[in-house]
Formats: sequence, C-alpha cells, structure tokens
Amino acid sequence: MISLRYQFNGIMTVLAEGKTPKFCCAPVLLRDGDFQRVHWLGFIDLEDAKQLMTAKPVKLDIRQYSVTPSSWPKWRPIPPHLAVQGCLTGDGVYAVTKDGAPRLVERRKESSKSGSYANRSE
Repeated sequence: MISLRYQFNGIMTVLAEGKTPKFCCAPVLLRDGDFQRVHWLGFIDLEDAKQLMTAKPVKLDIRQYSVTPSSWPKWRPIPPHLAVQGCLTGDGVYAVTKDGAPRLVERRKESSKSGSYANRSE
C-alpha cells in the first residue's frame, strides 16, 4: 500500500491508497515556490497518466512516502531536491506511481521541456 505524508496547517497528514484522507487535498508546487491545495484523486500509474491527453504533469510537495503493506508504515524521507510527480486533471490531482512506488522527479524548474506526459522521457 502506497502512502504519502505532507504538512497541512502545521501537522503531518497522510494520503493512503484505498483510504479516505482526513483532508481531501494535496499540495501542488507552483512555479514561484509556493503551493496550492488541489482536490485529491488518488494514485495513477505512469502509463495510465500518459493516456490522459488533457492532464498536466505537476510536482507534489510531499515530505515522506511508504510502500509498506501494513498498518505501521515505514516512512522514507524525500530529499529536498526531489518531489513526487503529480498528474493534474480538471477534477483534481493524482500522485503518479511507477513500479509500485511514487515517482520522484527533480524539484527544479525545467525550462526546455513541454508540459505533457507524451513529450517526457523516463
């Protein structure tokens, strides 16, 4: 089971696969370094995200993740230079997964790449 942990109003909160979150939003990083809370839709595999033609890749401000299939997750910190890749749709945002774990991407701006999944290399 994949779980993500992020800070929400001073407390750490969890977005877990198959569970209703306490807060139904996820922090999407903005280009200016701030973030915006966006409606949480769950997890989506990278290949499925590529099929959503109107979806846009974004970065989620997540602090830790776990792939432990138990009720006591083993949290792995996400280094400050990385972020969890998100998939922004008109309905909200998904966390992108690959091989059963959150897909981590560089946090820095990418000026030369297009904003779609079809034009992104793995």
